[in-house]
Amino acid sequence: MKILAVSDEEILEKYPIDQLKKMFSEIELIISCGDVSNKYLDYLFTILNKELIYVNGNHVYSENHDISFCKNLDGGNICTVKGIKIVGYDGSQIYSRGSHQYSEKDVFFMVMKSFVKAKFSNVDLIISHSPIGGINEGSDPIHKGFYSYKKAIDFMKPKYWLHGHVHLKNHHEVKEAYLEGTKIINVFGYKIIDLDID
Repeated sequence: MKILAVSDEEILEKYPIDQLKKMFSEIELIISCGDVSNKYLDYLFTILNKELIYVNGNHVYSENHDISFCKNLDGGNICTVKGIKIVGYDGSQIYSRGSHQYSEKDVFFMVMKSFVKAKFSNVDLIISHSPIGGINEGSDPIHKGFYSYKKAIDFMKPKYWLHGHVHLKNHHEVKEAYLEGTKIINVFGYKIIDLDID
């Protein structure tokens, strides 16, 4: 499955609509890893006419803009799209006691909840806003990852993990890593990803 993944910077608003349709004519799914506005997600959903799955970041912009037609996977929720099982985790480390901010303990319980929802089996893809602890993370406390996410890899063995939160120099920069067979990708801005799940 070819997907369009977005996070943190609403760069695709700068492209003409016809160009967007041409650029992403082959994608089958849109995924957001957070910190983009609900209006932006609505725009992509409407222009590209593809199913959209998302988690919220530590910022939620245009929160009152209705995107109930998209699937929200905050808190370790799970869905299946065209046979691909996907789990989502929202938010970041606690820094101001705002919404979508979590402790390591909070995230551990999210991971356990999602493992139960997955019926104690493997999943294909995990999406999160924050990175995994020690991998692709930022240098300041807010942009550190969650080490409990490593338990999600241990338990559910996803082939792919997509995250945002850590800004790169530009959306062309590639930041990838591997952990126990899971390919981990920072999707800052946007990335087109071919999910090879077979």
